[in-house]
This record gives sequence, C-alpha cells and structure tokens, in this order.
Amino acid sequence: MYRQRWAVEDAFKFTKDCLGWEDVQLLDLTAIRTMVALAWVAAGFLYELGLTLEWPEVQLIAKLGGWEYHKGRKPGKIILTRGWHRIMDTAAGVTTEAFLTAYIQEHGALPPRIAALLKDWTPTKL
Repeated sequence: MYRQRWAVEDAFKFTKDCLGWEDVQLLDLTAIRTMVALAWVAAGFLYELGLTLEWPEVQLIAKLGGWEYHKGRKPGKIILTRGWHRIMDTAAGVTTEAFLTAYIQEHGALPPRIAALLKDWTPTKL
C-alpha cells in the first residue's frame, strides 16, 4: 500500500512541478477543480502517446536538461522538465523578438523605459 501511495505522490509532485501549479493563483474552487482536471487530461494524453527514450525528440529534451548518456541510466523527470523549459524559453524568445521587431517597425522605436531595460538588445531582422 505504501509503495502505491508513493507512486501517486510522485505523480502529483511531477505534475505540479511540470505545470507550475504553485504559480497559479485561483480563488474559486470550481476554477481549481478545472485546472486540476485539465492537467490530468494533459498528463494522460502524454502517457498515451507512449513517449520513449528512443524518440529523438525526447533525447534532445533530455540533453537540453543536462542529461548525459550512461548505460543503464535514463534521464529522470526533473531533467526532462528542465529540458522542456529550455525549449519553451527558446520558443518564447523567438516569439518575443518577432513581437518587439514588429513593434519597432510600426512605431519606430520601443517605449523609452522598455528600451532602457533592453539596452543591449537589438533586433536581428529589421
């Protein structure tokens, strides 16, 4: 029974960490239930995909998370989560750069306070 409970606790911890439940602030019980239900649907979907380490995508995410191949040592959830966050940060950076570049093209420059924050940043495509 304890081993089963541990697996459930581990699954909750991973889902919480992966989805950033601690960062979400909801005051309505219905909203909390909805968030938890959607998180478990997403986790179930990923489980059903049958992701394995043989997938090159999973290997790349693991390597981005800091995993190095060692015989018999698979990447853990933390490594995979770290790699996934790096992929998402890169995607967000591309989107952010495109947005800022479009803003500069439309308005001529960034607002002064934003420009001061990004003083070393220059758009790559203008």
